[in-house]
Amino acid sequence: MRFSVRRFLALLLTLSLITPCAFGEIVTLPMDFSAGMPLREKYEQGKMEYEDPSIHVIRERVESEELYCTYYVAYITIANPSQLRTESAYGFDSSMRVEASVMARRTNAVVAINGDYYSNRKGYVLRQGTVYRDFVEKNRDLLLIDEDGDFHLILSDQDPAHMDKTVIDGKKVVNAFEFGPALIKDGEICYNKENCPDNVKPHERARRSAICQLGPLEYMIVACSQYGLDMENFVKLIYSLGDVQQAYNLDGGNSVQMIFMGRKVNNTSDTNVRPVPDIIYFASAYDPD
Repeated sequence: MRFSVRRFLALLLTLSLITPCAFGEIVTLPMDFSAGMPLREKYEQGKMEYEDPSIHVIRERVESEELYCTYYVAYITIANPSQLRTESAYGFDSSMRVEASVMARRTNAVVAINGDYYSNRKGYVLRQGTVYRDFVEKNRDLLLIDEDGDFHLILSDQDPAHMDKTVIDGKKVVNAFEFGPALIKDGEICYNKENCPDNVKPHERARRSAICQLGPLEYMIVACSQYGLDMENFVKLIYSLGDVQQAYNLDGGNSVQMIFMGRKVNNTSDTNVRPVPDIIYFASAYDPD
């Protein structure tokens, strides 16, 4: 399981890229808050996969008796880094919130996950290439995503408050997140329970979400629900799901919302869905015309 899904996704997308798209092309999406290309299919109940020449997503729902938890996973392969995007409810200079599915439908997201709830904190906010707030809270690990779609985890002991967070390894940072903590760095578990923000409640069972990079333009998002997991078991779960190179914890609790083709697919029995200020999403870049 740790290798087969990743290789399967990569092979299928590679084949689609070397095969000419009849009457269509893969485009680079603009560095702004415009939507991705329209989806080629509509959501149907029980649908677990989406594919076009620019993106391939396979999602899973697992009821684990061992963990006493239901968890949701989406494996994503994209053609170019512009397809990994962020969106806010009403602008990143606003504290307004809506359900994640509203933002996902607005942006034609193939798959999306809640973000880092930036409006409830003072922390660093850089989205789609623009810095909206340049402040780093104490004891926070950062996730920086560069222009090539690669993840860089900056641990709190690296003093991120005093470093340039708009460029990393000579590449422009397109999106940055400050919730954390970092979970897996360079293929090794780096989670440190002694340096975990209080609001994460690491020792409690809770709904949790994370975004991960498996390889170049290969990603995974994870959400656990029902009775949730403590942080230590959440990290172990993520490590078991794929060849994870980088993994970063996002907002949890009732904010955890995985959206697939415009529909919330985790905790579907929830009657009251918490509005959130932001999402991270993956979009199609295939223009059939």
